[in-house]
Order: sequence, then structure tokens, then C-alpha cells
Amino acid sequence: MAKALNVRWAFVCHFDPATPHQASTVAFWDRGPAENFVYELLNTPCADVASQGVCCYADDITKLYPFDEMLAEIGAKSYAGTALRSLDGRVLGLVAVMDDKPFSDPEIVSEIVELFSARAAAELERLASASLNERLGKIVEASVSEAYVFDSRSFRFELVNRGARENLGFTMEELRELTPWDLKPEYSKEDFLAFVEPLLRGEVEVLRFETVHMRKDGSTYPVSVQLQYFPDVGGVFFASITDETERRAREEREKLILNEMNHRAKNVLAVVQVLARQTAKQNPEDYVAQLEARIAGLSASHNVLVQSSWQDVPFEELIRSQLGHFAHLLGNRITVSGPPTRIKATAAQGFGLALHELATNAAKYGALSTKSGCVAIAWDEVDVAEGRCLKLTWTETGGPEVVAPSRTGFGSYMIEKSLASQFGCKVDLKFDPKGLQCQFVAPRERVISE
Repeated sequence: MAKALNVRWAFVCHFDPATPHQASTVAFWDRGPAENFVYELLNTPCADVASQGVCCYADDITKLYPFDEMLAEIGAKSYAGTALRSLDGRVLGLVAVMDDKPFSDPEIVSEIVELFSARAAAELERLASASLNERLGKIVEASVSEAYVFDSRSFRFELVNRGARENLGFTMEELRELTPWDLKPEYSKEDFLAFVEPLLRGEVEVLRFETVHMRKDGSTYPVSVQLQYFPDVGGVFFASITDETERRAREEREKLILNEMNHRAKNVLAVVQVLARQTAKQNPEDYVAQLEARIAGLSASHNVLVQSSWQDVPFEELIRSQLGHFAHLLGNRITVSGPPTRIKATAAQGFGLALHELATNAAKYGALSTKSGCVAIAWDEVDVAEGRCLKLTWTETGGPEVVAPSRTGFGSYMIEKSLASQFGCKVDLKFDPKGLQCQFVAPRERVISE
């Protein structure tokens, strides 16, 4: 075009909807092929071409557009341009010529530019479509969802994206020899053809179903499928498929968790029921206060369990949870020591209730009922005749003289009997006049988490 018109400059530019105030050249001539560039449309003749469709100025272009600095810098005198439109009428860009001398015949210039515009518009639209198709192709290829295209006559795969190829273990060359029923062991050829018949007849636009896919090594995985048929695009099927392995596993985990929560809720209610009955039986005079305190102790243990997602529980955290009312004494009159140990969630509740009873007794009658008494809590793993065990000791000093009770209360029952029946824990409770001593020895495999 530049040679036909004997002009210095000619260019084709593209308008991007994302940057409406700019234009990008896709072909540029300045006495020969030149580098493309991006420029601002405001106050330029190109802006008028974009809005009006065509412009031709035979001379003094810089006077008409005094704010277009580029025209002045390059010494342009004349300009002619035509908008490039898509088949549906959208302005895609423009084609234009400029010269450093006036046009001798502006009408001829306009006609030739217009003549070139149809071809330029078609090519620009083709490039835009190719670019879009290329981008879509790259997105589909890299997608984690599996994508399949297969022929409606042979049913052989024509395209399969990377996510599907890697999951299946087949190369694209191998997949071109396969059909959907080769991957879906639940379907025979006859079953699959009958299944997709409503799509072929146009009775439905999409089929959604769940099945399994078989990998090259023979293993299978669950998938959900969305299948469409495109008769006007070569008569092909397109399947968008999601690997449901993680979702199924998550649902199973959620089901297990719900069942476990149901089981644990029933256990908690059973414990509360026992606490209520035994507290009423042993302490009718202050039933409400005693029951509330014990339920609070149970709740503290559960807080630690929840924070640990109902898995193994840090033993020190469990102990400290039962000493909440004495936090100001920790490290001073109450010492807690032992190696890092995690106990099983099933054992946390029993130990928590036992520690709550010891702490309550110490506050009412023992070392913590005075201003000078102390409590030392320590644990470690030890070897005994029966094997490896967890040993926990509670030792009180500096409190009032200890007198053995005339009868066994519910607190003593909780300490001595409950852990023994649940975990085979041996409890040695001594009412030494100098201070209460309590020792727990429990089989390691029943209480300590691995």
C-alpha cells in the first residue's frame, strides 16, 4: 500500500477493549518494515477514524491536530485512514497512511486505503480469533479438569488435555486409538452408544453423570462427567471431567467425623449423667455447685481436645486446663514438669476429671487452701514389671494436716476407680499427714499417642 501510493508511512493498528484509549500497531512501514509500537489515541486523527469510520487530510495535518506531538516530531503533512470492522460491525482497528508531503490526489489515496481495508479487516479478525483460540487452547491444555474431544463416527479421541493424559498415564498417540468405553469399564460399546443417543438426536443439550475411569496401569478413579455434542463443529463430543477422588475421600472423612462426634457426644452425655447422679448421691447439700464445677472441668478437657482436632493431646496442656482457677500460682506454688508427651484423646477425658477432683480437693481442704501450701505435678515414662508405663504424680506440701476421710466420696471414686476401669491405670492415693499424695501408673500403649 505504501509503495502503491508512494507515501512514507503506512500502518495497521488494533484496538484492545481492555485499553480503549490506546492503539497498538500490528504492521508498520517507514520507508521499509519498522518496529511496532503503542500510542495514545487522544487528540489524534486515528481517534476520529475510530469514531467516524474514515478521515482524509491532504495537508497541514499538524495544524488540525496541534496536540498530537508525534505528528510534529516526525514531520507528517498528510493523513488518510479507514476503520477496520469485523463481520458483525465491530471496529477492530484501522489502516492508515501518512506522508511528509501533501497528497496530490486525496480521492485516489482514500479509495486505495479503502480498497485495502477489507482484506486488512479480515486478516485482523483472523489474527484475533487465532489468538483467542490459542489462549483458550493453552488454558484447556493446562487445566486441572480433564478435557476430551472425540469423533461422533469413530468415537476415537481427537484431543485430550494434559491433566487427563497425566492422570490416565497414556500418551496422546495412544489415546487416539482409544474410545470412551475403553476408559470406562462400567460401559460396553453398546451401552455407551445407547447412552449418548439423546445427545445425537438433539433431545438434550448436555449429559451429566458419574462413573469411573481406568488408567493405563489398570487402577480406577471416580469422575463426574459433563458431556456435550457439537454437530456444527465437525460433529464432535466434548467431555469436561472432574476427578472426584479427593471429594469422595473428603466425604468419607466427614462421615467418619460425624459418626465420631455422635459417639463422643453420647459418651459426654453418659459422663454428665454419672456426674449428676453420683454428685446428688454423695453431696446433696451442695449439689448444684459441685455439678457445675465438675462439668466445667469436663468442658476444659474438651476445649483442649477441640484445639487438638480430637487427636492426641499435649499432656501439659491438659493438666494446665484443669488448673485454670490457679493460673496465678503456676510456676510459684504449683509446679508442672515432665517430658513432651501427647496422650490419646480417649484418655484425656478420664485424666482431666481426675485432675479436676484433685485440684478441687486441694483448694477446699489441702495445700491450696492455705497461703503457703504447694502442689508438684510431674510425669515421665517408666519401666515396671508389666512393661512401659506413664507415671503421673500429684504431691501436696505445706497445707493443713491431712486426715483420711471416714468414707469414700465421689471424688475419690473418680480418681481411684474410673481410670482403672477404663485404661488399667493403677492409682495409689495416700493421705499422708504432711500432704496428700497421688500416683497414677498407666500402660503406655493405652494412654500415650504414637
